Amino acid sequence: MTGRLAQFTPPQPAPPEGWRPAWNISPGRRLLILRKTSGSMECVDVLWNLTPDWLRDLSRASFSANAEHLAERPMFRQALAERRCLIPVDGFFLWKLQGQRKQPWYLRRRNGPMAIAALWERYRLDDGTEWDSCALITAPAKGLAARLGSRMPVTLNSGEQAVWLASATAVNALQPLLLNAESRVEMMYPVATSVGNPNAEGAQCCAPSGQIVLASEPA
Repeated sequence: MTGRLAQFTPPQPAPPEGWRPAWNISPGRRLLILRKTSGSMECVDVLWNLTPDWLRDLSRASFSANAEHLAERPMFRQALAERRCLIPVDGFFLWKLQGQRKQPWYLRRRNGPMAIAALWERYRLDDGTEWDSCALITAPAKGLAARLGSRMPVTLNSGEQAVWLASATAVNALQPLLLNAESRVEMMYPVATSVGNPNAEGAQCCAPSGQIVLASEPA
């Protein structure tokens, strides 16, 4: 399961004032999303833990959602129809069980960022306080990610991103889009186990601690 992301390259449009790069974002913290508002793309800072407006037990907030079940789960159904977004990332982490310990791996493109399909919501309290939140979407693992586990974030190419964000896209076309999307990951490598500490930060979190594996290499 993907429980850590890296966001250190400023996306376009520009992030809000005060944004700082992060190399080891864990659920419950804040991250950037891209979404369309009134036909224009905007980049905003949100909570990584989806909190629909009707949710009263915030401990039930989810940081991820399975693509196969979005349309049937109350937690995600309305956001799927109305509040789709992208999480721009430089890469993400997956863990692989090796003996008695879990080894973190960092997955990325060779050059440039990736965009993960996601959903967002707005939560309002009676006192007028409100915040936006998100959950990333996962699918059965493909490519390099399949060597590490059974699930991976859904990463979309530019054409798929446009379809995903378009308000005119039929809801029944979204699940096939997510499940048929090819992985954008082109390389992966093990990183320091200290990444498992959510307080670990800095570029060293994404630095190789072992051999780099490329998508073109045989398993």
